[in-house]
Amino acid sequence: MSKFVDFYSDREVQDIMEAFVERFPSMFEGFDASKIGFVTTKKKGKKTGPALKMHKVAYPQNVWLSKAYICEAQDGAWKRLDAKKKNLSVFRSMCAVPAGGFDEQSKSYGKLLTPDIKMFMREFAASGGVPNWEENPSATDPMEQTVEGIAKAMPIVEAIPAEDGVERKAVTAADVASVVPKGKGAAMPVKK
Repeated sequence: MSKFVDFYSDREVQDIMEAFVERFPSMFEGFDASKIGFVTTKKKGKKTGPALKMHKVAYPQNVWLSKAYICEAQDGAWKRLDAKKKNLSVFRSMCAVPAGGFDEQSKSYGKLLTPDIKMFMREFAASGGVPNWEENPSATDPMEQTVEGIAKAMPIVEAIPAEDGVERKAVTAADVASVVPKGKGAAMPVKK
């Protein structure tokens, strides 16, 4: 197989990442753009899909590269994005890196997260609550947001929502024993 040479290196994505780290230090605490390799790929792969993709750099390659991740931009797709969509795309790729993703002593080192639902909750809040920001011009630019504004826009999701009028109580051993059949082939008792 021949070596793929249709790529180039560009600082645009790295500059946007560094601006986000500076703008949102508590949100991206420990994020180190210097441990990411940036590459822009030309004429490769599908014409559809994300403009940016974050790749993990596994052992032993990470030893030689001194990088935990590679951020790949698809040349054509990246160039078609306006500034707001570029910022949102970079924000999304940064959300894929977990806390501790750059800490070599962390269990999260070099790992990637999968998006919450179809996008990251921070990305959702940064886009002004617009889940389909790629197609919807009403999305806000994250560079025009503040930490407080994004934190306020973060949806609060309850794992088990409270039910009105229903009292919850723990299941006891007696409750379990009253419905468990005794012996083989026993029929389940029906509570009336």
